[in-house]
Amino acid sequence: MGWRLSKPVLLTVVIMVLALGAAKLWPSSRSSAEAAEPIATQANLKVAFIADTGYQSNFVDVLNLIKSEGAEAVFQQGDFDYHDAPDTFFGVIDSVLGPTFPYFASIGNHDDGAWNDGCGDRDGCYATFLKNRMASIGITPDDPNLNDQMYSIDYKGLKVAFVGLDGITNGDTLYAPYLAQQLENDPHVWKVCSWHELQEALQVGGKSDEMGWNVYETCRANGAIIATAHEHSYHRTKTLTNIELQTVDTVQHPLDANGVPGNPDQLLVAAGKTFAFVSGLGGGSIRDQERCFPSTYPYGCNFEWAKIYTTNQGAKYGALFITFNVDGDPNKAVGYFKNVNGEIVDQFTITASNPVPPPTPQCSDTLDNDGDGLIDLADPDCTDASDNDESTPPPPDVTAPTVAVTSPADGSIVARRSTIDITANASDNVGVSRVEFFVDGSLLCSDPATGYSCSWKVPNTRNKVYTLTAQAYDAAGNSGNSAAVTVTAK
Repeated sequence: MGWRLSKPVLLTVVIMVLALGAAKLWPSSRSSAEAAEPIATQANLKVAFIADTGYQSNFVDVLNLIKSEGAEAVFQQGDFDYHDAPDTFFGVIDSVLGPTFPYFASIGNHDDGAWNDGCGDRDGCYATFLKNRMASIGITPDDPNLNDQMYSIDYKGLKVAFVGLDGITNGDTLYAPYLAQQLENDPHVWKVCSWHELQEALQVGGKSDEMGWNVYETCRANGAIIATAHEHSYHRTKTLTNIELQTVDTVQHPLDANGVPGNPDQLLVAAGKTFAFVSGLGGGSIRDQERCFPSTYPYGCNFEWAKIYTTNQGAKYGALFITFNVDGDPNKAVGYFKNVNGEIVDQFTITASNPVPPPTPQCSDTLDNDGDGLIDLADPDCTDASDNDESTPPPPDVTAPTVAVTSPADGSIVARRSTIDITANASDNVGVSRVEFFVDGSLLCSDPATGYSCSWKVPNTRNKVYTLTAQAYDAAGNSGNSAAVTVTAK
């Protein structure tokens, strides 16, 4: 049995939520019959990806670029205005794109103080603005409570799942399972995972490990594009078959004579294959390339980077645009990064090949599903790799129910040859399955329903004293006996 994981704030909350198990359910996976019908996006659906924006003139220039390019929606991977000023930030957006323009976002590390509904900030709360904006255009997230920093939407056939902050622990134990629940068996042709922070090896600036690899690998396993930011530059990978190791798909990108994976601008997303990008040139600042040199193609590290655009390459602010379902082909998309000077600095084509993968059993999915620090077969609760229950089974129920006869009262008089109801109250730490009623030790009847009672026809013997008792059972077979109640027939 899987644990459904709830909302992250602090590690102590994480532990409490793991204990709650299935109390919080996200939408369940679709059946195989439903998954057989792929969901395509609207034809020629163009969207923009930006982040790290600020709210000054550079951001306005980027918004005007988005407007002029005809994008139908913006997906921002966090870091809005850097001043906890949601009202001002969305006011800038409204002034350029309009108050009902579709604008969706992940939380960034500079947004944490004014994110939650009820944050108390005099300029409002980001989650509230986002929820109200979605409601105004008829978009319903999977969970209306955005305070957990996790939600997903379907925008014109594009599935986008957003997750939040608070480090590798949340990334591995909260966000990765949530993404798996959103993406496994999902029939959308195009899926996007959106978050702000990074792993050091999946950026070329100065960021360190902040998300954990499980979120990346979960999205890759399910053929979802990975949209990130945080580093104030733009860079995009080739198709990867292992993100933690930055392994390039050499079928999609055949090696050239120098051992460099080629065709950097022809990407594939499929079960087990995807690409990731950092699009952080929304207006805040522009940073240097600090790793994976040289600064010209083919770049260093594992040759995983198809394009790097930082101050080393003369970067300017801009946005990444991707158009889905182009040329009448629902499995084709084209992307390009354009700066505010009108220069296209990166162009690529993406092909989607997304047969719906079967869910990976918990005991072979490389995730710590029950939060005990043990993964897959290292967890003693896994019997084998096909076991879909990594959680520790609950301890056996050894607590007996309690029961008391409530009517007739002890020592009361009952009329001979009358029919009376014997009633009882019963309780149990898990649940009462039935209550049995006895007269002088002989079973009279059994009642499985709350409000336990049994009808008894009093014999005709005068001055006879009868002993009434009840015995309650739970599903584990534990039983408890009531105190005896005596009545006299008159």
